[in-house]
Amino acid sequence: MNAKLERFQGGVIHASRALSWAAVCALLLVCGAVLVDVALRWTLNRPLHGLEDVTTLVITVAIAACFPAGFALRTHITVRAAGAFIGGRTHAWLEVLGQAVTLAFIALLAWQAVVHAGDVALRRSLILGLAIAPAWRAAAAFLVLGALVQGLVLVTLTLSAWRGGAVAPRRGGTEA
Repeated sequence: MNAKLERFQGGVIHASRALSWAAVCALLLVCGAVLVDVALRWTLNRPLHGLEDVTTLVITVAIAACFPAGFALRTHITVRAAGAFIGGRTHAWLEVLGQAVTLAFIALLAWQAVVHAGDVALRRSLILGLAIAPAWRAAAAFLVLGALVQGLVLVTLTLSAWRGGAVAPRRGGTEA
């Protein structure tokens, strides 16, 4: 079963990376549009009409789309001061505790995003009149996906701590 879980986790990591790269490309397009807007304002005194509406929605979805990769790769900031002194098995269980707290946080965030997506169901953007709900539904879906990925990370680390007590190897991140 361990090999199946590792293959599944590898697939999740690959898919979440592809999703985050798509989000980064969307953010780069937003940056390019802002540069064009600034150039048009400066040279012709003609801004891109409604750019604020589009960029707000794209940035909301793009940021949420990066959460699953952050959790899958465990790239969030981790403080391991106590674990370094305690060692082995206790360190592994402290990791599990930290991942459980992270899961609780992202689950709360995803839940509130789903609630907010429902609240904005009939709202439209101010300038172009774009529907806001589809962007918030997509963002909420990505946050729920992030919570599921974090749940997978928690299960993997719990199994690792249960079996041998060693902290599973990190796939990236920043430690303090």
